[in-house]
Amino acid sequence: MGDRLTSGTEGTGGTGAVHGAGRAPGDPPPRPVARTGAFMTAMVVDAVGSGVWITFSLLYFTYGQGMALTTAGSALSTGALAALLAGGLAVGVITDRMGPFPAATLSCALRAAGFPCYLLADTPVTVAATAFAISFGDRLYWAAHAGLVDSVTATQQAQRGLFALMNSLRNVGLGVGALAVALGASFQDAGGAALWHAVPVANAVSFAVAGVMFRWVGRPLRQAPVPGKDAGEGEGASYRAVLANRRFLAFTGATLSITLSSVAFDSVLPVYLRSLGMPLWMPPVAYVLSCVAIPAFQPLALWLGRRHRPMRLMALAAVLVAVALASLVPLGRFDRAGGTVCVALAVVVFSLGEAVFGAVAMTIVLSFATRQDAGRYSALYQLAWGLSGALGPGVHTLLLSASGSAPWTVMACALLVGAAVYLRLARTTPYASVPQPCAGDPAGRKGEP
Repeated sequence: MGDRLTSGTEGTGGTGAVHGAGRAPGDPPPRPVARTGAFMTAMVVDAVGSGVWITFSLLYFTYGQGMALTTAGSALSTGALAALLAGGLAVGVITDRMGPFPAATLSCALRAAGFPCYLLADTPVTVAATAFAISFGDRLYWAAHAGLVDSVTATQQAQRGLFALMNSLRNVGLGVGALAVALGASFQDAGGAALWHAVPVANAVSFAVAGVMFRWVGRPLRQAPVPGKDAGEGEGASYRAVLANRRFLAFTGATLSITLSSVAFDSVLPVYLRSLGMPLWMPPVAYVLSCVAIPAFQPLALWLGRRHRPMRLMALAAVLVAVALASLVPLGRFDRAGGTVCVALAVVVFSLGEAVFGAVAMTIVLSFATRQDAGRYSALYQLAWGLSGALGPGVHTLLLSASGSAPWTVMACALLVGAAVYLRLARTTPYASVPQPCAGDPAGRKGEP
C-alpha cells in the first residue's frame, strides 16, 4: 500500500461527501511505503492490544492483584462509564480539531501511561481512576479510527477491506487474551504475580510504539492548498449538524440492536449455558470458535460487499445475528450432543453476521461525514458500543432472571426491527454505480480485495 488503497468504488449514499478516488484537490499525496507499513503496524498493535485487555482485565485484578472479582468488576465499570459520560462526545470534537493522527497519538500516549499504573492499583478508587484514563484513550482512538482509515484509502471498497481486517485482528486479540488467561492460570504457581503483571507492561510498551508510529505517519506532508470552502466547513463543524442528520441517527439507532446483541453473546451466554447443565468447557470453546470464525468469514464478507449495497448488508448482518440468537431459545430441549451442535451452529451464524457488520458499518459512517466532522460522526456512532457495554450486562442479566429465553427472544426481535430500518434506509439512499477497476489499479494488500 504505497499509496491510497484503490480497488473500485461504491456509494453508500450518505448526506456527506462520498469518499474515494477523485476527492478534493486538497487530498494528501501518496504516502511512502515505509509510512504505510508503520501505519498498519500501529493499527495492528491497537487492535490486538485492546482485544487482549478485554478478556484479561478482570482476572488480572483477581489473580494478579488479589482483589475480589465483584470489586474489580465494579471499579472497572465505574471508570469506563465515567469515561463514556465525560468523553463520549468530547472525543469527537478533539479529533476534529486535532486531526485523526494527532488524536490517535494522544490516545496511545494515555494508554501507554495508564497501563503501568495498574501495577500499583490495589484499591477500587485507583483501579477506577486508571480505568477512566485508559477508557478515555480508547474512546479517543475510536473517534479517530474512521479518519485514519479514510486518510489512507481511496475507495470505499478499500475501506471495507481495511475495516474488515481491523475487525478480524481485534477478534484475534480477544483470542490471544483468552489464551493469556489460560496460561496465567496454568503457570500461576510457578510464575506468581509476575506473569499476570507482564500483560499490562507489554500493553504499555506496545501502545507507546504505536503512538510513535502514528506520530511519524501523521507528520504534515506538503500538499495542495485546500479550497476556502473546506476551511469554512471546518470552522462550522458542530454536533448540531450531526444530530440534525436523521438518516444517520436512524442508522446508529438500528445499530444499537447489533451492539447490544454482541454484548449479550459475550456476557450472558456462558451463564445461560451453565444454567442448562451444559459442559464447563462449552462457553470458552464457543468463544474461541467465534474469535476464529469471524476472521475466517472476512473474505466472504468482502465478496458480499462488492456485490450488494452496504445498507442491505447491514440488514443481512442483523438477520444473521437474530437467527443465531433465536436458535438458542430451544437449547434446553436437546441433550448434550444436540446442544453442542446447536451452540456450534449458532456461533458460526453469529460470526458470519459479525464479519459482515464489521466490514461495512464504518464505511457507512464515513459516507455520512465530511473530513471536517468525521470525528464527531464516529464519536456519536461509537456511543452505541459504549452504551451497550455499560448498560448491556445489566439489561441482559435482568432479562435472564425473568426467563432463560428472554434475552435471546428480545434481542432477536430488536434485530429484526433494526434490519427493517436498514432496508428502509437502503430504499431511500442514492446509489452510485460501481465502475469496474481500471487495469492499472494497484493491487490491494493482504486482507483487501
